[in-house]
Formats: sequence, C-alpha cells, structure tokens
Amino acid sequence: MGPLARPFSRSPRTARRTVWRIAAVVAGLLAAQACSPAAPPARTAANPFPSIVLDTQDPAAAGDGFTAVDATPSQLVRVPPGQRALIWLGGYDNGTCTWGENDDQVRYEFARYALATDARVLGYFLADEPNTDGHCPGASTQVRNRAALVRSLDPNPRHITLANIDDPTQFAAFRDAVDVLATDPYPCVAGGGCDWSLIPSYIARLHAAGVVHYMGMLQAFSGEEWRWPTAAELQRMIEQWRASDWCGALTFSWSYQGGRLVDHPDLLAVLRGFNTRPPAPTTPCA
Repeated sequence: MGPLARPFSRSPRTARRTVWRIAAVVAGLLAAQACSPAAPPARTAANPFPSIVLDTQDPAAAGDGFTAVDATPSQLVRVPPGQRALIWLGGYDNGTCTWGENDDQVRYEFARYALATDARVLGYFLADEPNTDGHCPGASTQVRNRAALVRSLDPNPRHITLANIDDPTQFAAFRDAVDVLATDPYPCVAGGGCDWSLIPSYIARLHAAGVVHYMGMLQAFSGEEWRWPTAAELQRMIEQWRASDWCGALTFSWSYQGGRLVDHPDLLAVLRGFNTRPPAPTTPCA
C-alpha cells in the first residue's frame, strides 16, 4: 500500500482512553493518598533521546532501556522514582471534536497530582490523531489552546507537550501547536509484507511542513490491519528512523488486544539493543 493510500483510521490506542473516567480518578485519589511519597524524587536532566513505551506503567520497562512509560495522572503513583512518564491528559474525541477532559479537569489533575513539580514527568501527551477523519477542522487550534493551558500550569521547558498526527497533510497545521509532533507510519500489514517507502515518505513530509521536533512511532503490535513485525523488519524500521533527525521514539505497544511485547523476546531484544545505543539528536525534543 502506498504511503498516502494508508487509511487514516484512529490509532489502536485511542479508543480506550478518550473519556473522563470518574471511577479511575477516585481510585487514583485513594492510591495517591496512600502511596505518594512525601516529596517527589530529585529532578534529573531529561534524557537527550527519550524512548517511550506506550500502554504500560510496568517498572520492568526500565530494564529494557525505555526511558519513559505511559501514564494518566492518577497512574503516576505506580511509576517508581527514577522512571519517567509521558502523561496522558484524556485525549481528543474525533466523534465530538471535543477533549476527553475539559480545562477544569486538567487544572484539577495538575493541582491534585502536582504534575508540574514531579520529577517523574517527562511531558504531556495531549492528543492522538486529532482530526484523523477530517471532521474536526478546528482541532489544530484546540490542540494549540490545550498546549497553552498546560504550559501555563507547567512552565518547565523540559516538560514537552506532544500530539500524534497520522495524516501527513496535517503536519503543517499542527506544526506549532505543540512542542513535539509524533507520527505513526506502520509499514507491516496483516497478510502482507511491509511498505518500506512509508517511513521515509512521512519523514520527508515532516521536513516539507517545517516540523523541527518530531518523534517516530515504532510498530511492535498486532491489531486491525497491522501485524507483529519480525525482528529484522523492526530493525529496518529503526534504521529508517535513524536516518532522520528525529528527537525521540515511541513504541506501540507494551500490551494491546491481548498481545504482549514480552511474549515476543526477539522484538524486545531489538528494542533493548536500540535503547542501549540511542541516537544523539541534532535537535533535542527539549
């Protein structure tokens, strides 16, 4: 399938986290009260090339070299001192063109969980594939406004704001909306091979749109039209991204639709090798 023929469907991870979950918040509050340390761990310098694994707060990810995991504010309590987390703030709902959490809810979470001063926070994942179907033309403005709100609550420039944009025609619209754009060209499809023109074409489109700070999403899952890659295929994806000036990597996913990365030791070995020899970004994310 050609790079621009790829259907711009919602990311596999979007559906599970796009609504405000009162029960999860209440549970998080109780856990935070019971388990939060008296003071956050000492702040350390951000890794110059973050490698973030999505859909987990498992501390075992650090043993595989991932520098950050994926957490909601209430899940941050599960992240041990010394580990970092990319904080998910409810996401963007393409069905209603609204945020999963309104501004007041975001303000509450920043205050309740002291996000701005917690050394475990790497940054904030604001939106995953907003306007992916083209029905929310105001999405880039909404993302820009949400990023401004987050920055007003956390002025630390080392804490990035990030949005994942899957449609290359929208790179320019979102270019200045957040600190870092991510994109997810998954080349290996179910029942077929891999389109090795896809990742280079996305990188070229990022450059053409004037995007300076971007991360690439590595395919390490099976679901919908995609399949688990082989170790050689995953290594080739990494080498294609290494040829770019990306400033960080995201891996989808630690666990998705019953499939677990730990059950694919060949892929985990490739990622572990990558994490032990990360690129030196020419333009760091933060």
